Amino acid sequence: MAGNAENPKIGLDNVVIAELLTDDGNNLPQYGEIIPLRGAVTASVNPNSSVETDYADNGAFFVTGNRANTEMTLELTNVAPATLAKMLGQTRVNGITQEKPLDQAPYFALGFRVWIGGTDENGNKIFEYFWYSKGKFSVPESGGNTKGDSIEFQHISLTAQFVPTLYSPDGNGGIICSHARSDIDTPANVIASWFNAPVIAIENDTSALSITASLSEGKIVFAATKASSENAVVADSSVVLGNSVMIFNSTDGNNVSGTVAVENNTITFTPTAEPDDGDEIIVTVTSAVKDIAGVGCTPYSSVITWA
Repeated sequence: MAGNAENPKIGLDNVVIAELLTDDGNNLPQYGEIIPLRGAVTASVNPNSSVETDYADNGAFFVTGNRANTEMTLELTNVAPATLAKMLGQTRVNGITQEKPLDQAPYFALGFRVWIGGTDENGNKIFEYFWYSKGKFSVPESGGNTKGDSIEFQHISLTAQFVPTLYSPDGNGGIICSHARSDIDTPANVIASWFNAPVIAIENDTSALSITASLSEGKIVFAATKASSENAVVADSSVVLGNSVMIFNSTDGNNVSGTVAVENNTITFTPTAEPDDGDEIIVTVTSAVKDIAGVGCTPYSSVITWA
C-alpha cells in the first residue's frame, strides 16, 4: 500500500504497558494484561545510537554502528497510584503506597501510536504504531506548584530504560522495538490487533487458535493448534476460569470448581473434586483466550462424559 511517507507527526495517544512475565531466550516472551496509561502528552525516545570510526594507515579505516540502551521520557497528565506502584515495584496496601530503597521495578513493554498528518488512499487517518519490548521505569520527580492568577497544568514525567529481549528471532540480537505504519505495507489485521499484546514476532501466524478438549487422568486438557505450531502458544493472562473458560456439570446444574494451568499450547483444568462417573460436563472456550500475539481462538464448546 502506498502512503504519505514524508508527512509530519501531529499527535500521540493510546499509551499502554504490559508486564514482561517470561523472557528466557529460547521462547517468545510472554506478557501480562494490557494496562492503558491515559492522558499522553509527549513521548521522547533517545536510542543512544552512534557511528564509530576506527583509524589506521593514517586515515579512517573502519566504520561501525553502535546501539546502547534506549531511554524514553514519557509525559502524562497523571498516572493512577495503583498502576504507578505496579510499574515501580512499590508496596501498596489499603490505598497507601510505600517507597523503599530496595524496590525493584519489573520489566514492562510499552506501546503507543503517533498520529501522522494527512490521510491514506482510503481517506483514513494515518498512524505509526510502536511497541518497546523490555524496559524498567524509574521513580519520577514529585511535588506541586501553588495556584496563581492563572492555572498552570502540572504533569508527571516518567523515564524508562529499554534493553533488547533475551529472545532473538534470528540469532542476531534481541528485540528493542517493533513499529509499523497503517498506510505502508502493513496488513489491516496486524494494525487491528496491535494493542492486544506486545509485538515481538513479525512473522506470526495470524490465524485463530483452534481448541479441542479431552479427558485425561481426571483432568480436562485443552489443546490449542494453529497452522504454524511455533505460534500456538496460549497467553496465560487470557485464561480466566468462569470467564474465557467455562466448565459446567449439566447433570447437577453446577459449575465445576477447580484450577487451570497454562503451558505453551495446553490448558489443563484440575477439578477440586472429580464429578461422578457418567456426569456430562459442558466445556466452553470463548474468543477471549488468545495466543501471545493477541490473536483470539475460535469459540469452542463440547460435552465430555466423565469416566
